Amino acid sequence: MQSRPASLAALVGVVLIGMTGFGIFLPIFPFLALEVGASPTMATIAMGAYSFGQLVSSPFWGRLSDRVGRKPILIVGMIGSVISYLWLARAASVEELGAARLFGGLMAGNVGAAFAAAADLSDDKTRARNMGLLGAAVGLGFIAGPALGAFLIGQEESRQSFALVCIVSAALAGVAALATLVLFRESLEPNARHKQGDAHISRIALLRSRPVLVRFIGVMFLVIAAQAMMETVFGLWADAELEWGAREVGWTLAGLGFGAALLQGGAAGRMARVIGERTTLLIGLALFAAGFGGMGVAGDAAALVAALTALVIGIGLATPALNALIAEQASEHERGAVMGLSQSASAMGRVAGPLISGPLFDFFSPGAPFIAASILMLAALFVALREPAREIAQS
Repeated sequence: MQSRPASLAALVGVVLIGMTGFGIFLPIFPFLALEVGASPTMATIAMGAYSFGQLVSSPFWGRLSDRVGRKPILIVGMIGSVISYLWLARAASVEELGAARLFGGLMAGNVGAAFAAAADLSDDKTRARNMGLLGAAVGLGFIAGPALGAFLIGQEESRQSFALVCIVSAALAGVAALATLVLFRESLEPNARHKQGDAHISRIALLRSRPVLVRFIGVMFLVIAAQAMMETVFGLWADAELEWGAREVGWTLAGLGFGAALLQGGAAGRMARVIGERTTLLIGLALFAAGFGGMGVAGDAAALVAALTALVIGIGLATPALNALIAEQASEHERGAVMGLSQSASAMGRVAGPLISGPLFDFFSPGAPFIAASILMLAALFVALREPAREIAQS
């Protein structure tokens, strides 16, 4: 097997390409849904259909990656993304948008496989750094993607320009699949894999035997639910409060991704080595809560910038620390299953968030979803604070 640095570099590159394609599409989805006549509530539900599919399929993909390796799952997931984006380009109703998103989620085994591969290539000293590098690739994708989407959408938003963005997303997912095939060498050694006839790892047994894992999985759910609430209504909020279009939303999300990538690519790993992964997580969660709360009450541009700054730092610190703490709970042959559980929790959060954010937006106020997200982050902070440090060390 090729050296760990070369394998990690290839993995980071593949994730960067794939997430750039995802990032291109993300800012335009609310406007695409409005274009086909959807209400804010229906738009957020259609967007959340992807996460429902991911929730259903992630455990299967995680167990399968422990049996056949990470590379095949990465490739299949990218091919599924290609089909989903091409379907979205031709969708003519919110129901069809939701169906295309659901299919994409059902095929999205590549996310958990990527994080499991990063764990394969890690030891105790490099786990937080490797998770941070992968998080940085995601963040960079959310810089390049929304910025490219804003450029592609042009001054005049139309159904044709939305379709072009979807097609470019499909092309990038195809490039990521090809890059995985050519550049990425399998990170899970054959002697560490489960054979098809072996008893599979029971998710219930894993959770029952790992109380620390249960807590961190719960934190993951709350964090992602809060993020999903913000992501699904940010474009709608910007349209209602600031009269922004897809271009402005795209550039703003690119800025958020830039800040998060800077932190996850270096500062978060160094901070975790100095003060510990759990303390880094706690600081990140507190800033997360402050950022969401600030967005909910921001009355001018200065307040919004301050809130977004806190949010970016919170994302940059909390995300790699939380992924590293979850990966730490898995032995070598369990990483796919454990990261599949993590992705299931993420998917549950991305299902719950849109189901809450749309009605809050419709029936209360555009800022109400951000206040609710802040409350969820405070709950996550409470769960993380209750975890005894000695229990983590002994697990």
